[in-house]
Amino acid sequence: MLEITDEMRKTLDQLRDHIYVDLTALALMSKPGGSLQWYYASGSRSERYRRISFKVGHGIAGMAVRLGRTVTVSALLSGSIRLRQECALMLAEQLHSAVAIPFSSTGDLPNGVLLLGNRDVRVFTDSDVSRATQVAEQLGQLCAHTLIL
Repeated sequence: MLEITDEMRKTLDQLRDHIYVDLTALALMSKPGGSLQWYYASGSRSERYRRISFKVGHGIAGMAVRLGRTVTVSALLSGSIRLRQECALMLAEQLHSAVAIPFSSTGDLPNGVLLLGNRDVRVFTDSDVSRATQVAEQLGQLCAHTLIL
């Protein structure tokens, strides 16, 4: 279980404001090989995200963790519809474009993901993804210090 700190909230809020996205969210794997759980979402319309968990390889966020690399979903990209439909958070928050960036809190395989999302169709720039990747690495370090076993 992860305890969300004020620093994590502030980091996600600042990222959302900095790159003008509607939502930034943090998910972490509860145990090795287990499912991932959304722990915090800045800009969410409700608290539904707290009840959403997903498996590695499922939806945009699960695919990012499985592949260990950034995954993008946009109405402008072919093949994105399935990843959007498999992501309960994207459906709950009515997101049409998103980027999922995996991170590790253990220094090993990815066990968490940072998701950026917009309720409109958007193309994320390399600069947006680069900034978000830095934040994902920072979140991985913060998660390593606040995991409750």
